[in-house]
Amino acid sequence: MAQRESSRIRETSGHSHPSQHGPHRHGAFDGISIRVQGGVVGNYYLGVDLGSSYTKYQVVDPEGHSVYRAVHKTLTRNRQTRESIEAEIQSRFHPERICSTGYGRNTYPAAIRKTELICASVGVSHLYPEQEKTILDIGGEDIKVIRSGPEGTVEHFSMNDKCSAGTGAFITEIAEKAELDLASLSPLARKSTSDRQINSFCTVFAKSEILTWLLDGVPLEDIARGIYLSILNRIRKLPLEPSLPLYLCGGVIAHHPYLQELLIEEMPMPIEVVPQAQYSIAYGAAIIAMKGDVYA
Repeated sequence: MAQRESSRIRETSGHSHPSQHGPHRHGAFDGISIRVQGGVVGNYYLGVDLGSSYTKYQVVDPEGHSVYRAVHKTLTRNRQTRESIEAEIQSRFHPERICSTGYGRNTYPAAIRKTELICASVGVSHLYPEQEKTILDIGGEDIKVIRSGPEGTVEHFSMNDKCSAGTGAFITEIAEKAELDLASLSPLARKSTSDRQINSFCTVFAKSEILTWLLDGVPLEDIARGIYLSILNRIRKLPLEPSLPLYLCGGVIAHHPYLQELLIEEMPMPIEVVPQAQYSIAYGAAIIAMKGDVYA
């Protein structure tokens, strides 16, 4: 089932210009009374995923179709981007209900609050409701493996939240050590046929290993591919059920297409990359807001 989107989708980053749709207001969603006082109740629902690295916003219509999404860095002293995004959503959509998730979900006291595990399961299962599945979410600070039922129930899960191996933080630190641009990491890795990979899952030791490679004159394309191969090796050790289809989501999946290619090629189960993978959890939160607080 494909996710339909209207022309009102807006992508923004931490460097966006302020919105012209409304005044800058901190905490525009801290009380839904703001919407009620406005006098117009829209048939739109908002999911907010306050992740460790980025905050994602997803608005859906009553059928669960995406009509708007935006993202900004979570930890920034510049509050203008967050305020302009929230003011624009309030002005354009007047969300009927809000669901917040992620590390900062408690900053929205008027919202339904759910864990990232539940939101990921609900979001992916809304798009792919046919069967039981495994969801692999690779974020900035952790990796989640979720066994999900057809209706979005979380049947089992595991996380590596004690270690950043294979996460966005791991890729960023290793790439910086090798002075590699993240945006060019996938194209660079495609040029390599080397099977060299980083042996250590510890970021500190991995950076030392990269330093040795650089001193030995290892080509940059081999280093780039080696980073992805090390993540592939990490994922192979996760509790994934070969008989179940695997759905990939999260910011790392969204921004590293070569990792997608490696997983599809090397893993034994059928694999699907969820559309707009970085927003999967925010989308699930928006679906929960649409349906009401019906998920435990």
